[in-house]
Amino acid sequence: MNDTQPLLKIAVAGGPSGLIDMHFGQADSFQIFQQGADGPEAIESRDVAAFAQGDEDRRDTICRMLADCKVLLVAKIGPNPQEKLARAGIEASDRHAGQPIVEAVAETLAAKAQAARPQSPIDASEFRLIHTMLRVTDIERSLDFYTRLLGMKIWEKRDHQRNQFTQAYVGYDNGPALELVFNWSHEGSYAPGESFGHIAIEVSGITALCDRLAAEGVSMPRPPRSQRHGESIVAFVEDPDGHRIELVQPPVA
Repeated sequence: MNDTQPLLKIAVAGGPSGLIDMHFGQADSFQIFQQGADGPEAIESRDVAAFAQGDEDRRDTICRMLADCKVLLVAKIGPNPQEKLARAGIEASDRHAGQPIVEAVAETLAAKAQAARPQSPIDASEFRLIHTMLRVTDIERSLDFYTRLLGMKIWEKRDHQRNQFTQAYVGYDNGPALELVFNWSHEGSYAPGESFGHIAIEVSGITALCDRLAAEGVSMPRPPRSQRHGESIVAFVEDPDGHRIELVQPPVA
């Protein structure tokens, strides 16, 4: 342990069961842990109500009260609060949902310590570019262009009623896909550069990879989380120019 560096603090949303069993939106308090001489050490509990200021948004209160914590472990968290916490420098994860708190904290501390050590080059032998996402203003017009005029095939198309957008994947048999997204509420054309969404890369060992990227100071708007409509684990990071990169770990066959 390097005494010149502050100890990593981890916040946990868990109840009397000793498990990580609290939804981010339901937790009224968070336990704070750090590395002790013999393992994870609980150092305090922080109540959201004690930190609230006037009519401040609850999520802003939590970001402020956990500002000295680099990691937050919860049973469940949505993408929007997860990204809000990430902007505040807090990596919120539900990957340890249902696990014993001390076990999950110990595992997280070990992973962060490992990621901070000098490492060999990344093994990208199983990585591959899988798609690029573009926002479009007329999904049928775009599908006609890419299929009829450029000869691509429609691999998948579906409407997302809850989030109000249509998503389609098109491409050729021998290459990555193009993901077209039509947001139903968007009006008018996109300005140059606004239509680009992200590129996606299929990876293995996504948690260790993201720990390593975080240790290098890479911005991570969305730490690894399971997809709601599938079993893949997904994270979003940003390149030095702020372009988003979606990292996707598919389920084990």
